[in-house]
Amino acid sequence: MSWFRRWWPWLAMAVVVVVTLVLASGRDEPRTNAERIDAIAETIKCPTCEGESVLTSQSMAAQDIRDEIARLVRAGRTDDEVRAAIIGPLGEEYLLTPPASGLGGLTWALPVVVLVLGFGGLAYAFARWRRQLQEPVAEDDRALVAAALAARHGAEEARAADRSLDEGSIGEGAGR
Repeated sequence: MSWFRRWWPWLAMAVVVVVTLVLASGRDEPRTNAERIDAIAETIKCPTCEGESVLTSQSMAAQDIRDEIARLVRAGRTDDEVRAAIIGPLGEEYLLTPPASGLGGLTWALPVVVLVLGFGGLAYAFARWRRQLQEPVAEDDRALVAAALAARHGAEEARAADRSLDEGSIGEGAGR
């Protein structure tokens, strides 16, 4: 049971990370056509506005794109088909969220992989340091430390003796 006491914080953190990733990756698809239209429009950048989505922009170009999205949704197209039809003439730089596959998917996955590998490296380093601290000290090492402490203690005594001699000679000179 001692291993559990030592590893329970790491296990708890792993559970939190996994649950967070599962919740973040789960998508609730909108149910109504209006919700679908808004969800798609939110992922497309307005071609005439700076940093606004087609959903929030009031420009004529954004209104035209929203109308086209609504027409395609009513025609029974899937969300991905609608995005592809809209982005085709504009270009992928007008997507506000990168695609989940290919280079766009790597854009989303790479930071998570780096974070997990970083935590894994830290856990490995801490475990290694802990093992090194728990290793018994060799007798040779104990003898070296004892010799160094004795030499230091001897040097301190020698300095104290020199100081007392110096103070004694100063006192004699002052008394004359």
